[in-house]
Amino acid sequence: MILENNIFYATLYIIGAFIVGSIPFAYIASKLKRGEDIREVGSGNPGATNVLRVYGATLGVVVLILDILKGVVPVLIAVKLTTAVSTNALIIIHLTAVAVVLGHDFSPFLRFKGGKGVATSFGAFVVLNWLPVILVLSIMLILTYVFKFISFGSVVAAFAFPGLMFVLGRTANTEFFWLSVIFAVLIIAKHRLNLSRLWNGNENKAV
Repeated sequence: MILENNIFYATLYIIGAFIVGSIPFAYIASKLKRGEDIREVGSGNPGATNVLRVYGATLGVVVLILDILKGVVPVLIAVKLTTAVSTNALIIIHLTAVAVVLGHDFSPFLRFKGGKGVATSFGAFVVLNWLPVILVLSIMLILTYVFKFISFGSVVAAFAFPGLMFVLGRTANTEFFWLSVIFAVLIIAKHRLNLSRLWNGNENKAV
């Protein structure tokens, strides 16, 4: 296929995935809604959760869906443009998934700052192995509902993700285990301030 047999096209595609991931939909939404910077209102995080808190459910859900699609579309295209059994193809798919999440987390449009990466990670990985992702999402939603902290649910789910990936990964896609570890580390690292606020008892509760 075109990507796995041409390093130049593959490199361009991975760079393109990073750029797609870096599109700051939360920032764009805040500018269109009130002409303000999402990083200067609410929690200051340029992500769907902050949009939801500040501007309401409708805009928050729109941004959430767009952030998920940022992960889905580049990875899905990479899968379609490669041969799944090829080692080179797996490398390209892995790098595409990582690139799109890094783009969201460290957007050059926001001076290399960005959101937490939960929605985009979900979108990227649900293409590769949907069952562990859905189970992790269930864990996140249950914990958020019980404890009222989205950050707590997200971090615990991120810790659980590699374990579920290892246990439930089928023979054909156990190679995605280490990719799940990378995603989990990124999500937890991006929540470090939330963890500090949880420890100090001043974290923002879920809507």
